[in-house]
Amino acid sequence: MFDLATKYVFYLDKDHKKSLELFLLLNTLEKYVNGAMLEMDRLETTRVAINKKMIVLRKGLPLHGLMKRNFELTRLGCDTHFFFVCVDKCYKLLHQLARELNDPDIRKLKKELDKVFDIRTIRNHLEHIDERCIGYLNPEDRKKRIKKPIQDFGNFIGSDFSFNNKKFPSNKQSLGELQKIYRELIKILHDKYASKDQRFVENEQNEKRIKLIQKALKKAGFV
Repeated sequence: MFDLATKYVFYLDKDHKKSLELFLLLNTLEKYVNGAMLEMDRLETTRVAINKKMIVLRKGLPLHGLMKRNFELTRLGCDTHFFFVCVDKCYKLLHQLARELNDPDIRKLKKELDKVFDIRTIRNHLEHIDERCIGYLNPEDRKKRIKKPIQDFGNFIGSDFSFNNKKFPSNKQSLGELQKIYRELIKILHDKYASKDQRFVENEQNEKRIKLIQKALKKAGFV
């Protein structure tokens, strides 16, 4: 879990009000990155449980209570949905930060994130699932009342989610890309903005001194 945003609460712009707005964007973005991490933990737990049952079936072992109806696929589907919700919020907040700061480096991060997930497509499918249920694949089709069969209505291929015969990553690798992008964002904000504020630099130096003192005290047996 990340806990980095609060470090920059007063240091992203000389104007106090603007700095607070930028911090709120960053802090909310961090919350949704952490949310994606939580959802991935849930997804992995459910996948392990499903895989264990599949191993039992393949080996032909007694199933005992395994035949009892469970809701693991429902849990997997819902957590996948909320994983993509978190990614979508990250994309929008990253876009807004790039816009507010007019920063080309942050714009590049937004494009990188979009390449990993194609978040607009999967977001539209899941957020308009009521329209997909009756065959409308997009707003234009709905206006013209053109219904198309959707053969693949939300399935799982390995650790990926698929919809309408297209795969969308919902695995640890894709989460790793999101985490990497967030770390790169923090580096941009640190180097290009916060480090230009002398108060921020002084606070960083003080924090380093405190850590060195604490380390020395611990080594000497005082802590």
